[in-house]
Amino acid sequence: MDETLDLREFIAKYGERGYYIIKAILDASLTGGKAKLGDFDLKGVKERLKSMGLDYNPVPLLYALERTYGVIRTTYRSTTQHWWEITDRRKLQEILSEFEGSREAEDYELRLLRLQFYSLDPERILAQLRSSRRPRQLVARMAFTTLPMIVEFLKKAKELYPEELAKEIDLAEQILELAERAITRGALNSKAYLITEAEVQDDALGGGDRESL
Repeated sequence: MDETLDLREFIAKYGERGYYIIKAILDASLTGGKAKLGDFDLKGVKERLKSMGLDYNPVPLLYALERTYGVIRTTYRSTTQHWWEITDRRKLQEILSEFEGSREAEDYELRLLRLQFYSLDPERILAQLRSSRRPRQLVARMAFTTLPMIVEFLKKAKELYPEELAKEIDLAEQILELAERAITRGALNSKAYLITEAEVQDDALGGGDRESL
């Protein structure tokens, strides 16, 4: 059986999550300085993923690599620990290199979408929406500038890269949800905020929604 082909199927199914779990396994297996009951453990994989800025449960993917693809094997398991050994390190390294080469050659649009999204400073926008004392005014300023770009990102990301951009999609959807809540609450108030054309233009230049509200 061609195990590399099986791992290609794994990567095709799980995308970047599959790539990063294999990378985390290999990195964790090289960590020394403690008693080891196998090549790597669950805690080490989680730590490696966290160091790469990723926050998701690796257990389902580890189980798939063990039970379906047979490239790792449990060596010790208790209520607090789970250790595995790598049954074919070369196969894992080969699929990692293959994916990295493919990603570098083909995923320019993915990289561009991610760059465009973070250029909007979405975490700052989300923080402002959560903390602003005048959220409706803030949303009104963004409604014809920043928010349309977030919506355009969402449409492309969901269509082309739903797994690779899952974190960014979730962040964008949180922004839209808070914006909708702000407008809905504001519509119930007797007094609406008025935003001048100059303020909207100011926001389009990057200054309007940065002021302290």
